Parts: sequence; structure tokens; C-alpha cells
Amino acid sequence: MPAPFDLGDRRNAVLQAMQSRGVDLLVAASAGRHRLDRSDPVVFLTGYRSLGESIFALWQDGRAQLIVSPAFDAERVAQWPGPFDRVATGDLAAACADLPGTAARIATAGFDALPNDLAEALLASLAATQPGEMKAFDGPFFAASRPKSAGEIDRARRATAIAEQGMERLLELARPGMAECDLATELLCDMKALGAEDNFLMLNAAPRNFAVMPSSARRLQPGDILLTEISPSFDGQFTQICRTAFVGEPGRELRRLYDLVIRAMWAGIEAVRPGVPVSAVCAAIDGVLADAGYAEYCHPPHIRRRGHGLGSASIQPGDIALDNETILEENMIFVVHPNQFLPETGYLLCGEPVRVTATGVEVLSQRTAALGAIGS
Repeated sequence: MPAPFDLGDRRNAVLQAMQSRGVDLLVAASAGRHRLDRSDPVVFLTGYRSLGESIFALWQDGRAQLIVSPAFDAERVAQWPGPFDRVATGDLAAACADLPGTAARIATAGFDALPNDLAEALLASLAATQPGEMKAFDGPFFAASRPKSAGEIDRARRATAIAEQGMERLLELARPGMAECDLATELLCDMKALGAEDNFLMLNAAPRNFAVMPSSARRLQPGDILLTEISPSFDGQFTQICRTAFVGEPGRELRRLYDLVIRAMWAGIEAVRPGVPVSAVCAAIDGVLADAGYAEYCHPPHIRRRGHGLGSASIQPGDIALDNETILEENMIFVVHPNQFLPETGYLLCGEPVRVTATGVEVLSQRTAALGAIGS
């Protein structure tokens, strides 16, 4: 779980944002899905990853209450540390109706990720019991959490080390005839044993891939190109590495084109420094590929983004895309991945997690992407 000082600093930053905007009560919501590329307000403020949807109510005077679902999560949440009350329930809307006192100015965060009927029920319950002005607070909330704390940076490094060990294990285990899903299961178990509490793992193989996808029962075959995104979480902080391996001995053309994608990735990484817009990172990647004659493949439907922030708390700076003008700040962490479709080979993956430093960039991985070979 996040260190207590991380959580206290986070809540204080949000409380300052509430005070500056005259907010009496913040009601933050979690959909319970804990995605690596979407911020989770409840995880950010409490470190708690609920089994179902959850709510964290924070008053301007510092009082707070964590409400989780389902009801059988009561024993687990009761043991969670933190200066706030805890409730486990099967009816979040009814529990919100029991929030103490009244607030003149109420703000919400994270409601857009909830199922629509639950969001409407929660808003109706709040309107009935807290009859003050209500407004969305997502912008100020997430603006308060752009850079990573020292603890989050350390956890990102540890998660990255686990991811790299997972890739080493993949190359040891994978062989022709092995089902994708069996390989994925082995990796998930191994990385949990190394300390990952979660892992968003994509892994698939084919002679020609059109995307990276969840694993299926398809068996690896000689001549396959295997794609994987390995994204473990350590104490609530996700990371991601993107890798490609060939089943057999890679040919000259595949090596040449994978080197091109690697060069594009490094061009993007080298563009990372404080004060530059995210769009410049994407443009650097696109430029290498365009110069090689692949400009038409640098846009949808072939590519959507060149990386993204890493949650579960802050995911700033967001998607690495041409239309993202967010200015990079020291201690933002995100993954840079060209993940490019090329007509000769299909989809190829490479990507590294990076931290913006005071003067440039730190690559968190120690063994960066190279075309792997799976013995035949």
C-alpha cells in the first residue's frame, strides 16, 4: 500500500484545492476496475483498492469516510490504516444518505467512470441529504496530483523490475505448442510471487498481428510474432513494458523493421524533458517512422497513442498523442511506446516507462526492448 506520508500529502493537496474553490464536501468515486491508464480518486486518497464500487467522502475540516462495496469486504476494509471512518455496504446510495451533517457546496470526482444507474442514484441521494450546490471537481482534483511522490517513484521502479523479470521468464517458458493462455497464467503467477498485486497483461501471437490482445487458447507456432504488454502494479503503482519476440530465428526483414520501431521509441524518449508539451514526444516518434516512408501508418486506424500515464492514482500527463498539449513536469511518469503497425510485418511492440527529471528523462527499465527469440 502507499506509504502513509504519500496519502497524507495527497489528501492535503486535495484539501487545499477544495479550500481555494470553496468546496465543503468532496465525494470521490471508484468504479473498482483499477485500470493502469485511468486515475482512481479513491485509491489516490486512501490507497484502498475496493472489490466493487466505492466512495470516499472528504470534508474541508479534514473529516473523512471510506464507503466500499460489497458488504462482505467489511473485514478487509476494517484492517486498512488511515484517519477516516470505514463502512462496507451492498447499497452505496443508501450509505451516502447517511453521511453526517450538511454541506453548502459539494464536489464530485470520478463519477463518469461509474455505471450510469449507480451514478444517478448516488447523485440523487446526495441531493436529498446534502442540499447544497453540486458540481464536478475532476479537473482541480487531478490537477492536484500531477507529479509522482518519492514513494510512488520508488514503487514504479520496483514494479518495472518485476515486469522485466516477467519478460525474462516468458523467454524461458515459451515454446512452440504452448497455449497463449497457459503462458500468460504462468507469468501472472510468477509476477505475483515477486510482489505484484495486480498485472494488466496482454499477450498474443500470430505470423502477422493487427493489435496486441488478451491471450487465447491458440498455441504458439514457429514463425509467430509474439506481442506482450506487461503491466504489473506494486503497492498501487502501475508500470508497463512492451516487448516483441519471434518463435524461431528472426529474419533480416523483421530485424530491420524492429530496429526502426526501436529508433522511433528512443527518439520519443530523448524528447522527454520538463517544459515541453506531450505532443512533442509523439511528434518525435512519428518523425522517424515518416522519414522511413510510413507516415500513413502514424494515424488512426493504425495507431491511437504513443504511450500513456501510469496509475492507479495520477495518470498525468495522459495519452502521448499529437493533440495533448500538457506540459511535462519533473516526476511525471509514463510509458513511451510506438507500438506500430507496419504493412510488411503487422503490429510490433516496444515501450519503456520513463520519469521526467529536472533536466531530462530517466528510463526506469534496466534491460530495454530488443527483439526476443523463442527457441524452436
